[in-house]
Amino acid sequence: MQTVKLKAPAKVNLYLNVLRKRPDGFHDIETVFEKINLCDEIVLKRRKQGIRILCTHKDLPSNGRNLGFKAAEALLAKTKRQDGVEIKITKRIPVAAGLGGGSSDAAAVLLGLNRLLRLGQTRTQLLQVAAQLGADVPFFVLRSLRAIGRGKGEALTPLKIKRKNWYVLVVPPLAVSTRRMYQALRITLTKPHPGVKIVIRALESDNLTSLNKCSYNSFEPVLQKKYQEIQEIKKALRSLGAYATLVSGSGPCVFGITQTRKEAMGISKKLETKEKNWQIIVAKTYDSKK
Repeated sequence: MQTVKLKAPAKVNLYLNVLRKRPDGFHDIETVFEKINLCDEIVLKRRKQGIRILCTHKDLPSNGRNLGFKAAEALLAKTKRQDGVEIKITKRIPVAAGLGGGSSDAAAVLLGLNRLLRLGQTRTQLLQVAAQLGADVPFFVLRSLRAIGRGKGEALTPLKIKRKNWYVLVVPPLAVSTRRMYQALRITLTKPHPGVKIVIRALESDNLTSLNKCSYNSFEPVLQKKYQEIQEIKKALRSLGAYATLVSGSGPCVFGITQTRKEAMGISKKLETKEKNWQIIVAKTYDSKK
């Protein structure tokens, strides 16, 4: 085998509660991840030695700062391999939008490199490497389409929920720093919002009205205060009939859920008439069988 091609799906957070700051400087969170069918494409090719990154996005590094590079480096070191790999990343997931594109690319590199070089690593062993790379990377290594994430996000509980969602994703041209979002949070002991169990129950009961009431993201108040555009997008999505309008991750992507593709496409077309500098994408729950 000389080449392996994989899809690297994006994710949304249907719930994200930042609980507390940890002694190591990170934060404990509780979140509900879901993979969606907006995907980067990763192509891996054997090399005699060294790691080479080819990327279609001009703003992403093609050196050791690239998370895909770090993933290959970590797995080759763990398995004591001296050969190398070329990693071609075709970006379709918006960069730094809260959709987990970099983390998904890194996970795809771990999974693909394991196949390409016949490294024989189990899923559990790959999850251990993934946890060293970033908080979201383990979720993309996991087979499950949905999972509860705890700890930094790496402690995962897979969810077996059949419901498929349609999404309208709106990405405004805002540069949002995850680190600064965490720094701006004011974490209190009060919980004026439903917990993760209620979100799971809404998904299991296939009830978008309930999901609309219990979806939550700790970063939203900070983002809405700093960027009026976030409020504007949420208002527009709600007025057009979308459910559970929410920021994904630390933003700036805002999504709304619909029952059908037709509804999602209708909302998308109406948003486009607003002539805003927004990137609008229609997506659905990822189908790993395709």
